[in-house]
Amino acid sequence: MKKSSAPAQTYLNSLSPAARSAAMRGGMEGWGQVGGLPEHIRYMEALVPKSRKLCHCGCRSRKSHVGKCNGVALMSGCELVVRRWVKA
Repeated sequence: MKKSSAPAQTYLNSLSPAARSAAMRGGMEGWGQVGGLPEHIRYMEALVPKSRKLCHCGCRSRKSHVGKCNGVALMSGCELVVRRWVKA
């Protein structure tokens, strides 16, 4: 029996552009449940502006971005730290 792809398509439309790009490149299998495997695509998203803690890198700025992998948030920090994590 063949499953309909309509729910996955509407779910993809509700994702942010960075998450949608990672989902299209890496697939939707286990999306939002399992993250951090070597074959998963890393990406970053901006945090909502709230009271945030300081970044752990020593730059003395606030944590402004979150690093995600397969829809799961794995780390947070300033933009530079998260960009380096995504690139690694």
